[in-house]
Amino acid sequence: MGTSHSVIKSRKKLSHAEISGIIFLVLATTILFISPLAAALIAFLYIILCVLGCFFPQTNFLFPVISRGNSGKNYVALTFDDGPSKPTTNNILNLLDKYNVKATFFVSGVNAKRYPEIIREIFARGHSIGNHSYSHSPFLMLKGYSAIKREVTQAKEILKDMGVKTSAFRPPVGIINPGLGKILVELDMVCVTFNRRAGDAGNFFVKSISRKILNNIKPDDIILLHDVPTGNTHNDEIFLSEAEKVIAGISARGLTVVPLSILINREIMGS
Repeated sequence: MGTSHSVIKSRKKLSHAEISGIIFLVLATTILFISPLAAALIAFLYIILCVLGCFFPQTNFLFPVISRGNSGKNYVALTFDDGPSKPTTNNILNLLDKYNVKATFFVSGVNAKRYPEIIREIFARGHSIGNHSYSHSPFLMLKGYSAIKREVTQAKEILKDMGVKTSAFRPPVGIINPGLGKILVELDMVCVTFNRRAGDAGNFFVKSISRKILNNIKPDDIILLHDVPTGNTHNDEIFLSEAEKVIAGISARGLTVVPLSILINREIMGS
């Protein structure tokens, strides 16, 4: 597939960060004996660029990241993070069935281990499953190479034992780490984030989710929602209502929800 080939091809090339690093190193070395302060500022600027690349993975500065679709059609994809959970994921699955749409669930290893029956249900209903790390620590990308690789690998192995071979990883809170690219290459995975979200903070703020997403939605958007409880029954009901408004509103705007694999032209799960 097109995106798969381009991602594989890009792995053989130097990243933007590596190319920039070489340029900055040459500049800093050249100017070092003239102005040590200027050389230090050049090095500091490069560090800043790398830090910004972590928080803005869609720039592809550190390594290739899929953050939106490339179908060129009026398609969007629905993705749900942080689950599975009871009863939220089950309610979402019923809602998706009602509108006959498919979604991708980026699950944490710890929750998959806790609710293997929901993982099987997601798969049985024709949805795809992605890797969202083992523990879903919001500080995961601040940790070292070994800790990050262990988190991704643990989640991958848990899902594999359930018959789900994942090839897509989404980092917690959408932040990446400079070493993540190498880890994903070693595990034969790619990084898939999103470009349309409601700022719900993991279903902590559920009011007006639909308005925030639908007001700015565009073709090839990868939409982020969460399939975790809100903390109380009333807000759970609000969330489900908002999620349904999102799905119905997408169709009303002349867009079609398609599986993430179709939107990005790359398989999310292996056989």
